Amino acid sequence: MRTDASDLRVQALHGSDPHDQAGHAPDAKPGSPDAGKDANGLSRLLAAIGGIYVAQSLVTGVAMQSMPGLLRAAGASLQLVGLASLFMLPWALKFLWAPAVERWRLPAGKAERRSRRIVLIGQWLLAACLLALAAAGAWYPAPAGTPLGVPTLGLMASLLLAAMLAASIDIACDGYAIDQLPTRQRGWGNVAQVGGSYVGIAIGGSGFLLLASRYGWPAAMAVMSVCIALLTLPLLGVSEAPRAVEQTRHRPSLRAAWMNRDIRHGLVLVLCLGAGIRLASGMLGPLLIDRGASLALLGTVHGVMGIGAGLGGTVLGGLLVRQLGASRAVPCVLGMQALALLALAVAAPIASLDTLIVLTGVLFAVMASGFVAIYAFLMGLVSPRQAGLDFTLFQCADAMIAMLGGMAGGWLAQQGGYALCLGLAAALSTCAGVGAARWMRMNAGTNAGTNAGMNTRTTTRANK
Repeated sequence: MRTDASDLRVQALHGSDPHDQAGHAPDAKPGSPDAGKDANGLSRLLAAIGGIYVAQSLVTGVAMQSMPGLLRAAGASLQLVGLASLFMLPWALKFLWAPAVERWRLPAGKAERRSRRIVLIGQWLLAACLLALAAAGAWYPAPAGTPLGVPTLGLMASLLLAAMLAASIDIACDGYAIDQLPTRQRGWGNVAQVGGSYVGIAIGGSGFLLLASRYGWPAAMAVMSVCIALLTLPLLGVSEAPRAVEQTRHRPSLRAAWMNRDIRHGLVLVLCLGAGIRLASGMLGPLLIDRGASLALLGTVHGVMGIGAGLGGTVLGGLLVRQLGASRAVPCVLGMQALALLALAVAAPIASLDTLIVLTGVLFAVMASGFVAIYAFLMGLVSPRQAGLDFTLFQCADAMIAMLGGMAGGWLAQQGGYALCLGLAAALSTCAGVGAARWMRMNAGTNAGTNAGMNTRTTTRANK
């Protein structure tokens, strides 16, 4: 989504399948994931999940937000700075190696889950990678005139490697969250994931730049390394319940995911539901700049207001999922997104800068609510036999639509202006909301929600 993650990166269950009787029963049974949660305490589990996603998004913030600015400030060409977009590739392509990670996470013939072990080792390796970069920048400076004091391509290659490691860890992170969160509490688990992502972006983006401007980028990178190591500590305090015996015979694969009708439907939903907001999100900064905002003001909008509105939006999304169920929350948040985009489209050519900033903050909040609700619904479509792999496919599709939407939004804004771009985004979100509501009604028998926000399937179709 991640970031990403984010992106994309971030998720609360609204459904289950027959396998959930063993792996995700609403009422805790001995040896079930819910029993593990009762033993560890939901608060500790949410702290562990939040820490995981803060660390994951921290790397994205450093690579995607901080490094382009640092490189440009150090004299790097715009062409070289533009290569920072390559850091999105691991998040878009991680489905290629997701089956291997998932098979390691869920070994065939064994009841154990290795998600926690993979995440811990991966996070420590990630911290070591950033620490090595900090050491290289501090102790082995390149010839004078080289941006940032080290070979720039080598630095970017190292960060790309770190991004690949983070994307790989994310596969196990998602599987762990889906497996271990109690069914009725996954809305708040999703809030911890999405909220953690916003905090991580703030640390890796604004926090890194502030440290780098005062103490140099190697010191800032070392602090990021320490932060990642510390963020793994909550995970040491929780355990991971074993799988049900009947789930151990399954071998995770892309073919198994594709044969699951719910996954195919989910991929289409990701593309449709994200098209509108992805078309517009990349144009918000340029719109404010063209209307007179300074870089400092833009940084405040994206930093303080963006993070604050995003965190508020995650709580709102969690409440909607909890009260309405994910299947009803999705059309609701898409409607809010459409209204916010329409307001920006109308205001873009005529409103004052202050008004545009306020409307941008509103859009940040409803975007965050949308992430919670949409990923909430998608979480309910995955099979517990390969939850990490299935959810990775949704994330990769979201990363692809984010890249394509960003390029299309820039072209539309250039050719027809911001109002056209934002208006089309509002129309796409409206169509997506209407289509989602209709789809949810058509599938109400297999995705029936309760007042508590937990849904269970009444069909006996197996995820294959």
